[in-house]
Amino acid sequence: MTLKLKQEYSFRSKTHDAFKLYVSKTKNQIELELSKLSSRLSELNLHPQIEYALLSRGKRLRPLLVVLSAESVGGNRNGVMPLALAFELMHTATLVHDDIIDRDEYRRGIPTLHKKWSANDAILTGDALIALSVDLASPYGETILKTVAQSALELCDGEHMDITFSLKTMTEESYFKKISEKSASLFRASTYCGALAGGGKFSEVHSLSMYGQNFGIAYQLRDDILDLTRRGGTDLKDLRSGNITLPLIHSFNRCSSDEKRQVESQLQRLMEGNTANDNQVAEKLLKTIRRTGSLDYCENQIDEHLRQAVDSISTLKETEYKPYLMEMTRALKALG
Repeated sequence: MTLKLKQEYSFRSKTHDAFKLYVSKTKNQIELELSKLSSRLSELNLHPQIEYALLSRGKRLRPLLVVLSAESVGGNRNGVMPLALAFELMHTATLVHDDIIDRDEYRRGIPTLHKKWSANDAILTGDALIALSVDLASPYGETILKTVAQSALELCDGEHMDITFSLKTMTEESYFKKISEKSASLFRASTYCGALAGGGKFSEVHSLSMYGQNFGIAYQLRDDILDLTRRGGTDLKDLRSGNITLPLIHSFNRCSSDEKRQVESQLQRLMEGNTANDNQVAEKLLKTIRRTGSLDYCENQIDEHLRQAVDSISTLKETEYKPYLMEMTRALKALG
């Protein structure tokens, strides 16, 4: 038994090391290609804004999944790189627009585009990134182009749900519909289009599409928890912007009438901001969320969607890339 455990640990360590190297090399290539793309746009009046948005060193998860999905079915990374960039540009466009809607002043530690320039510049930059995304995806054929367009439409619909639903009106069912559109749609489209462009069979494309869907839902759930518990404290970003997340919904549904009024009052105070005791208000809200078991509930939901993601690729042929898809889920689970 001891020998078996040591062998398994050794195998996982080697796989994990290979996965980290794969991610590092792929992200470096994506960064290089984004830099080249930005240089080709130097004559545009919006070039400084586009470059600022594109080269902000994000996680690059969506283009990474395009490449990984393509290689998992025998495709070539250089052949799908423009498509991978298309998904990163679409994602970046949504961030630029979201920052305006949420009135965020910083993203990844630097001023948001609308704060550095103006809301008008940010709107036009986001629009330009969407146009560039469509242009990059267009050589891959009608099916992929329609998928990119459909995912963008779902993103808009999901964002509209985010800004119009309240804690009283957002049910768990509507929440999962929202994140399926706003968050998971680009992940699902990334894996689907990557597999399709990589020459995957119908069954492989479907499997990777389901992987992307469940990975995307788990990713958003993880983000919901991190916004409440990052670094052992409370991040006020989601609370101040009024974002209704699953921990809040689950907790609210398990509160008494008096507790619900308290939660609503606390959220309102945080959304109004400019109060000296925001941190204390947020901590009281987090205490209620913990007491109702809502963080544990979300962790179980993450586990379930990651399990479904792994199950969906169980029939994929055994390649050096299949374990990397599994490592992606382990890495997401480990965040916290």
